[in-house]
Amino acid sequence: MKFLRLFLIFLIWPASVKANQYAYFLNNVDHKVYRVDLIRKEIARLDSTSNWVFYHSLTSDSTYQADIMKTGELAVIQKKNTNRLHIFQECTNQVYVVDLTDFQIKRQDDTYYRGDNCKAYRFFRGDVIYSIGGYGFWRTNNHLIFFDKKTKEWEAVNSNGQSPKGMYHGFVTYLPEKDEIISFSNYSTDVSMEYGSLNLDQSIYQFSFFTKTWKKLGEITHPKFKQILDEFSYEDRQHLFYTGKYFVFEPSTNKNGIHQYYFVNPRTLEIFEYNDLELKYARIALGASQPQNPSMFTNGPWLLTVLQNANPKSNDSFILLNFDDIAKNATFIGLLTDLPWYQTDWFYGIVLVILALVLIYVLKRLVPKRSNKEINLSIMQEVKLDMDPTSLRLLQSILDNQSQGGLAIEEVNRILEIENLAFDTQRYRRSAMINQVNQTLTLLTGERNSIIRENSEEDRRQKRYKINPNCFELLRKKVSF
Repeated sequence: MKFLRLFLIFLIWPASVKANQYAYFLNNVDHKVYRVDLIRKEIARLDSTSNWVFYHSLTSDSTYQADIMKTGELAVIQKKNTNRLHIFQECTNQVYVVDLTDFQIKRQDDTYYRGDNCKAYRFFRGDVIYSIGGYGFWRTNNHLIFFDKKTKEWEAVNSNGQSPKGMYHGFVTYLPEKDEIISFSNYSTDVSMEYGSLNLDQSIYQFSFFTKTWKKLGEITHPKFKQILDEFSYEDRQHLFYTGKYFVFEPSTNKNGIHQYYFVNPRTLEIFEYNDLELKYARIALGASQPQNPSMFTNGPWLLTVLQNANPKSNDSFILLNFDDIAKNATFIGLLTDLPWYQTDWFYGIVLVILALVLIYVLKRLVPKRSNKEINLSIMQEVKLDMDPTSLRLLQSILDNQSQGGLAIEEVNRILEIENLAFDTQRYRRSAMINQVNQTLTLLTGERNSIIRENSEEDRRQKRYKINPNCFELLRKKVSF
């Protein structure tokens, strides 16, 4: 009996060691979930009761050997418009190909060592498989490698430029129409630096296959989204997926019962936000699925989730969603490179205008206000006094006699050489000359009547001509100048 128990344990042991031999994929045609068993060489399908049922067996040649790590995980890529699955073992990049037409399974590589590509991003560029980034040997990397079908090994792509330090649990995708890789918000670590701490790089990088050059496009500066990515935990990032058009994820802080999804377009760097206020997707949680017991499966824009507490009265135990359709109802909230309001050009412009206004106000307060008299003096110093000799002689005489009470009418008649004319003619010629001089001086003094006529202080019956006190100093300086 004891020998029988040991024999049974011996038979069961290989199955328990190779517990992670399953690769899962969501078929892009019938939208059903399948499971490939690399050890037993068979395919199972998830039925409507959430049980795995046998679907089809797989054949292989005599060289096939599944070298599955005890703690390994498997990733699946189904090339577009083909019936072939490419299955990769994380951390080794072993390549298995399953043909869904003739149901054959092959191992394509001759890898015999453990690599540094755990959780690397893999993609097809034409018919060639590429892998970039990942973790291994106690550090992250930014290596771009491709699978050489001739040597059945992974080979490196030599590159240049400003590349990310590491590409791990970040946003990365290949854009075939541009033949470029876009990546941002990557983690990096090295056991020999900063005690092996994880560092989040919020930069945006671009790699061109044409020039084999990396280029740093900028930083993620959108204030709200940058904070969301800072809080998007390392563990939750394994549920991030790419639809072919958008990166999709649910933030780590989403705990209020209302699901919130963010969509990022890597081609335009646009960000969209969707709030499930109507609770249409209340039974879906992107972070609930676990690698060893997955409950969510994605392929392009499609996501199928297995309901954990399905309604017993309903035959529907799955929910199938197209996240590109959900994105159509999302709200645009800006670009990855949008700056906070206090760093934008319009804010700086407003600050400059305010500073200019304050400077003008301060200068006005510091510089004393000049009176009209001072302003006129300044003008008089700049404007040339253009008068005929007789008018100028009359103005000079009135200024000279200002302190003696002004210039008598007889003196005015003498200066104007009209003392021999009739009385009425004298008055007319004298008034005309005084008005002419006043009009000329108005442009200079701002006074309507620079020469005024007043009663004599000695005999009020007599009139004398004087200079208006408001412009006396101005005219005196101008005439003497």
